[in-house]
Amino acid sequence: MTCTATSFTPPLSEDFPSDADWLLPIVDLAWKTPDNPSFELDPWQRDLIRRMLEVYPEGHERAGELRFRQCVVSMGRQNGKSVILSIMGIWALLRAPGQLVIGLASSADQARIIYDRTMYVIRSNPSLADLFTKLTDTRGIRAKDGGKYEIKAAKSAAIQGLAVATAICDELHLMPAALWSDMVNGTGGRKNGMVFGITTAGDESSILLKDLYETGAKSVASDPALERFGFFEWSAPEARVPESDEELLEYLKAANPALACGRIDSENVLSDVRAMPSADVIRYRLNKFVSSSNAFLPLDSWIACTRPADYVWPDSRPTFSIDRTPDWGYATIAVAVKDDQGRTHTEIVASIVKPTLQQLVDIAGKLSRHSPQAYVVDGYAMRDLANELKRRGLPVIVFTHADVINASSWVYARVIQKKIVHRGDPLLAMQLARTVRKNVGDSYRISRKDSSVEIDAVMATVSAMYASETRPEAVTQVF
Repeated sequence: MTCTATSFTPPLSEDFPSDADWLLPIVDLAWKTPDNPSFELDPWQRDLIRRMLEVYPEGHERAGELRFRQCVVSMGRQNGKSVILSIMGIWALLRAPGQLVIGLASSADQARIIYDRTMYVIRSNPSLADLFTKLTDTRGIRAKDGGKYEIKAAKSAAIQGLAVATAICDELHLMPAALWSDMVNGTGGRKNGMVFGITTAGDESSILLKDLYETGAKSVASDPALERFGFFEWSAPEARVPESDEELLEYLKAANPALACGRIDSENVLSDVRAMPSADVIRYRLNKFVSSSNAFLPLDSWIACTRPADYVWPDSRPTFSIDRTPDWGYATIAVAVKDDQGRTHTEIVASIVKPTLQQLVDIAGKLSRHSPQAYVVDGYAMRDLANELKRRGLPVIVFTHADVINASSWVYARVIQKKIVHRGDPLLAMQLARTVRKNVGDSYRISRKDSSVEIDAVMATVSAMYASETRPEAVTQVF
């Protein structure tokens, strides 16, 4: 295989036949659109599609039948997985009359990305479009021969009872374990039924993917019982980020065939990767499993952002953030401002032992003399404080679960880029050294529960910085 996979199910013979032999010429024509006139599949993509669609040769009792009934592909992000998935969608619709094709992902929006790409290719090519009666955004693609392609929720109830010919699954690392079996059962022993999935690596919560990897390892080893299970994986030799750029690039090429084949610029990839958390590099770029919990921030990177002795606080309207521990044992107030050079400045304003709601309200009132852009509070734990500040006419931003997710990655990147300037508060340094991030789908957030100490100072600082950057105009929330 060009840009060879790290591990793969070997073909039955070197010159194996494939259902892709009629498909790839169609792809070469259909994917060249006015918006993409120079489209050309990478050699590894062509080889992979041929491998996945291997058929039994003449003389075999199953001659002409698809070899694989289940097929799993795993590689790093940004290699063109969506192109492969959309090609599989076209193949599934065209290979025989009356095919029911189901698109699945961890969310309907993610499944729709592949669906929309498939629909775009059909609409862009009159010869293909002539084979279909309906192309709708919500009710499926309908072929004149009775075939249809529909998006379903990633829930067993959504697919039970359906006579599925082909299931196309994205993000297997996020998919419920039982759903794959439901889809395999849904093919009902159909002669050429296939459940196909593509993914990046997961963590210990990715039960389905771990099971598929174990099955895949047996298939790669040519276990006769798994002759009809295909597995194709690109990954780095180890789950670590090498310090040397040269070694890191070799690791990245092993996990990313588009990089190995030269379609993706290696300097850009290295630049992007060096600004990412190590856990994310290992999982999404080196395609290796990680723990669901990891340290949030390298402490040495935070220390490198400490302000100099001759520092002057920027003359800008501040954003204050107030956070407390779950037991009301402590509360921290942090401040942040953004300067005209795009840097974010922060420090701890106050740390209060056994605060009361009234104390926090009074302190916020005193801070109003600084004409703050906003007071940021946690929408779950401190809604009473938010309501009281609002009653007093103070500008309030309620921090949501989604804000915590976005702020976590934003602060990490800003620290690595040295665009944060802080005072070096000992309380904050102590908490940061013990703050843990928790994976949430394909992202992550700072986790109070998994951190080994209370992190009220961290949460106050992170929310103040993020709000000062992303919400310069205060918005008073309605409760």
